[in-house]
Parts: sequence; C-alpha cells; structure tokens
Amino acid sequence: MHAVDALGTLELLGSGQWGLVTTAQADEAGVSKMRLSRLAKHGTVQRVRHGVYALPSAGAGPMQGVRAAWLATGSRPAGDGPFAVVSGQSAAAVHGLGDLLPAQYEFTTAVRRQTTQPDIRYRKQDLPEAEVTRVGGLPVTTVARTVSDLITAGTDFDHLAVVVRDAVTTAGVGSAALVQALEPAAARFGSPDGKALFARLLDAAGYRPDPLILELTAPELQKKLLQAVMPQLEAVVAQAVAEQLRRLTPKPETRTADHRPDGKADA
Repeated sequence: MHAVDALGTLELLGSGQWGLVTTAQADEAGVSKMRLSRLAKHGTVQRVRHGVYALPSAGAGPMQGVRAAWLATGSRPAGDGPFAVVSGQSAAAVHGLGDLLPAQYEFTTAVRRQTTQPDIRYRKQDLPEAEVTRVGGLPVTTVARTVSDLITAGTDFDHLAVVVRDAVTTAGVGSAALVQALEPAAARFGSPDGKALFARLLDAAGYRPDPLILELTAPELQKKLLQAVMPQLEAVVAQAVAEQLRRLTPKPETRTADHRPDGKADA
C-alpha cells in the first residue's frame, strides 16, 4: 500500500476517534506496523504512546493523553470491543475538577483486566448506566460518582474541597447528589453527616453559597418547604383555573323586545 493510500485509510479510521488510531486497527485495515513506523519516521503521523498514533487531523490538547490511553485499552467509540470508563483522578481531570495530578490513567471495566503499561490502572466494577456520562465522546464516570471514587481512594480533605467546589461552580452538579456522595466520608473527616461535610468543604475552598442552597440539600427540609408553600400554590392555581373558566364561558345573549307594527311592544 502506498503512503498516500495508507494515510487515507488511517484518516478514515481515525475520523470517529479524535484523529487517533491504534496499531491493531491499522493492521486490520491493511496498514502494517512497518508502514506506520515509516509514516512516523517521516513525521506524517505522530506516536503518542505505545501502539497509538495521532494523524495529521488530530488536534493536540490536554485530552489527547487520556483518549490515547483509552484506545490503548482496546475500547472503541463504536463496536463490541472491550469497554473501559475513565474513572477516579482521571475522570476528575476530564471534568475539570480540582487540581489533582494523576500519575496513572484510571479506568473501570466490568471484567478483570491487567496491563503491562505502567501508566494505566484498571479497577473491576460493573457501573450502572446512570453513573456513566460522555465528555467529548469519551465515557467517564459522572461527577457525583467521581467524587465518591475519590473518597474511596482516600483523597485528602484539602484536595477534596477544591473538587467539590468545582463540581458546584463549574460542573453545575446538584447539591443533593454531592451530599449523598459525601455521606460515607462524613465520619472520617469529623462531620456528623454528608450535608455538614459538604458545607465544610465549600468553606475550606473559599466558596460561600447561598445558605438556602445548603438547607435544601436535606430531604426533610425540602418536604417542609413544600408543605409551607403548598397552600399558596393551591390558591394561585385555583385562581388561575377560575379565571380561565370565566374567559371560556360564553356570555348569555341579551334579548330585545319584539315590537308590533303599531309600535307597541309585545307583553
């Protein structure tokens, strides 16, 4: 296969995966490992990690490393191959949470996986669909699940505080979901419950939310609020319904007296 034809084949492969291709994918498409090495030697493609190459169409950026590592796991944006989910500190980096510096790329898989690549770490767990989202086409644990995983991994209070602050201010995650994720760590950090830990973490990170936001994270207070406003809501709804009915009800026609030819009205 000529170099031009090989590059065209590779670009077709990489068009749905950020301009990246693996050696295995290239070989399946008829582009040998030797041909890939020659293209890399001439600077046509760039080797970004073992077994993964960036094509001319690939855009460089902070996400390229985790994308290449994800492809190196054998996962594919489409197909029935192994499926890994970016997790832990790697997920926090993808979501833009905190200032953690992952030493390894972390992935969660439903089956046990092993690797000889020192910068890739697997954890075995069957994640519910509700705890997986996509960021730029990359499967990642949700923000709340990421916070939970960081807690399980033993993330210290100061780093966790910045992560939670960013989850609220940048990712826009609901307070209730974060409180639930923090609940198991409350005792470890000397807090009575997840709500109190949530408030402490935000305070430590220098973020002062509206007190009402913190109050509404407690389910019992949400119920009290609804009970308090329900009578007013019912009155407003009833008034709106009555007004709508009044507009829809036709007005009775006004009857005029019938007059006889002599000018006198009928009795």
